[in-house]
Amino acid sequence: MKNILLFICMMAGLSMAAQARENKRPLVPCAHPMFRALDFWVGDWKVYHRESGELAGFDRVGRILKGCAIQQSWVSLDDHFSSPTVPFRMNGKSLTAFNGEQWVQFWVDNQAGSQIIKGGFEDNKLILKSQTPILGHIYKLTWEKKKDGTVQHIARRRKVDEEKWQVLFDFIYRRNISEMPLPKQD
Repeated sequence: MKNILLFICMMAGLSMAAQARENKRPLVPCAHPMFRALDFWVGDWKVYHRESGELAGFDRVGRILKGCAIQQSWVSLDDHFSSPTVPFRMNGKSLTAFNGEQWVQFWVDNQAGSQIIKGGFEDNKLILKSQTPILGHIYKLTWEKKKDGTVQHIARRRKVDEEKWQVLFDFIYRRNISEMPLPKQD
């Protein structure tokens, strides 16, 4: 099945290139709808804890590299991700792209965290999972566009030898439409 999808992607790219040459229009490889499936997540967001409604942070998510990748910049405003040994709040960045078969995200933060997660859409949710354990855990992150324009983003983890998932956070993203500027990152 993966080989068929890859073949279709390659043929679509060749067809687009041929059509662009005939029409003398520039080719934009990542303009195809399969690369645009995460457009619902692009924007400036205020992010809230779903249960308490408290503001958790800001997330700026934008398309880069002619639309071929999505870059995320997270700034935490509370101590949800804090550690007693680290004297500052979490900031992090991710780079996410579609490789023709699946979505791949690389995350790194100022708490020495990094991970690569991969996956795709299931039941209108993007679900990405770690492929290899990180400190004995497997991670699963989901993004779901809601009818009201918000995005629900949930992170879970489980120990490698267990089946039960632990929720790390359950966030609701709301568009940052106020005049309040986004916090500066260091």
